[in-house]
Amino acid sequence: MKYLKYVGALLFAFIVYTFLYLPILVTILFSFNESKVQVLPIKKLTFEWYRGLFSNTELWVAAKNSLLVSLPATLCAIVFGTLAAYLFQRYRIRGGSFLQFLILLPYILPGIIIGTSLNLLFKFLQVDASLMTVIIGHITFITPVVMFLVMDRLKRFDRNLEFASMDLGASPMRTFLLITLPNIKGAVLAGALLGLTISFDEVIVSFFLIGTDNTLPMLIWSMIRHGYSPQINAVYTLIVLFSLGLIAIAGSRLFAQRNSKAITEE
Repeated sequence: MKYLKYVGALLFAFIVYTFLYLPILVTILFSFNESKVQVLPIKKLTFEWYRGLFSNTELWVAAKNSLLVSLPATLCAIVFGTLAAYLFQRYRIRGGSFLQFLILLPYILPGIIIGTSLNLLFKFLQVDASLMTVIIGHITFITPVVMFLVMDRLKRFDRNLEFASMDLGASPMRTFLLITLPNIKGAVLAGALLGLTISFDEVIVSFFLIGTDNTLPMLIWSMIRHGYSPQINAVYTLIVLFSLGLIAIAGSRLFAQRNSKAITEE
């Protein structure tokens, strides 16, 4: 009976992971398919679709625009989210729960509502749609992600370290920079990676705020609307590899930090 439960758990895990990752593997496989028809079996492998990407100026401009939006939006969200988390966690504010809910609201509401609302706001303020308006829109729903990740880490952080630092003469700002921030940087990094991912592949809010420019997800969406191209598989594969690279770098750094901490404690 014990072995049956073990086999059942393995089978269930296999089904779940197959359901999650098989489409990704199939898409990567089809990015090397010479035929434009996405069917099995694949008769011949090619790098033609990847070569086409490097000559597609529109695609690289869209990718650059995505980075010009995602990086500033994520950096601003890290600052705003971390400060908001520290404020709510370290100080008692009347109506603090309601304020937290207001910050979280843009992340909860459907993107079409946020996009439409911000579009009307910018029109009322007579601000033309551009990459800057997209950055502002992305900040609104990345900030709560960072804030709640950092708040959760601050709840588990020993405040006696902060008190000891200030008792020794350090200012609150110096204590935050030298004591608090190094201890919550894992949560900040996690929020940054998650926020960057959310911002990079966001379409709905960007659609209402971008104007005449294009981001990579919007370009891919328009390519799908006008007929599927295997170049989309190639773009998808490069994005997956880029994401895996970021995860590997972050994971290796956290692993190295834990090892150094364990060695120090020994």
